[in-house]
Amino acid sequence: MDPATAYQYVKLGANLEFLRGISTVSVMQTTSLAAWPSLLENLPTRRYSALRVVEAIKALLIQLEEMNLGRSLQVAEAFRLMLPEMENLLAQVKPPQTACLNDAFTQRLAVISKHVVMAVRSELGSAAPPSPLPPGEG
Repeated sequence: MDPATAYQYVKLGANLEFLRGISTVSVMQTTSLAAWPSLLENLPTRRYSALRVVEAIKALLIQLEEMNLGRSLQVAEAFRLMLPEMENLLAQVKPPQTACLNDAFTQRLAVISKHVVMAVRSELGSAAPPSPLPPGEG
């Protein structure tokens, strides 16, 4: 297997960060944001639609497998167990883009994502390039 590319690490980090932030899903808007469509689109309830979460989890699982991060993939298997529930929700809601996850479910996803982040850090720790900063400043 070829060594992972910088792009793969960036994409892995982006997916992990997306899933870590899911715990803010219940934040509600209190005023109209119709004049700022980009801001409206970035509200947690839209950003963390069930469809986007499913896509991110599937991408993350594929990335961990392709990057040969076996220990991290084992931790991430908890996501795979939750996928059928989310896919069932998507099958019931029309259009599926409007399906949102409840807070208890998203909290479980956020906890799992934090565990996956720790596993990835641990697994990549020995392969990480040395810091350009002097010791104690990183």
